[in-house]
Amino acid sequence: MTSSREYVVELDATPDAVPLARRALVDVEPVLPPELVRDLHLLTSELVTNSVRHGNLGPEARVLLTVRLTPDVVRVEVSDPGPGFEPPGASTPTIYQQSGWGLYLVDQLATRWGVDRARGTSVWFEIARPSAEDSAASV
Repeated sequence: MTSSREYVVELDATPDAVPLARRALVDVEPVLPPELVRDLHLLTSELVTNSVRHGNLGPEARVLLTVRLTPDVVRVEVSDPGPGFEPPGASTPTIYQQSGWGLYLVDQLATRWGVDRARGTSVWFEIARPSAEDSAASV
């Protein structure tokens, strides 16, 4: 792949947003290795869930999912008009917590990630795509 491709989906800020976000990834699955697709689904689900559950969004709010493929990375951004949050440190959640594993998983599986509060809140992550040499070496 020599150029970038971008997919944008607008979702209602309801629990239905999570399966709809995963369904929106179908277009990118054929060009990615299965392990990357698995991580992409998991991390996208976590960020959309966080947006819907913790975004303090009203009934008319929308969540914007943007997936950008470049030759080197897959970048996912989940944006909403909510007030945002202060990203936690890289501490490991304990098994006794009721929630809180989403950003920990993002931190562990993504190549890099961050939070942008320029307009609402946007949480993004990138996962490096294996090079052709890496793919050939694993065969």
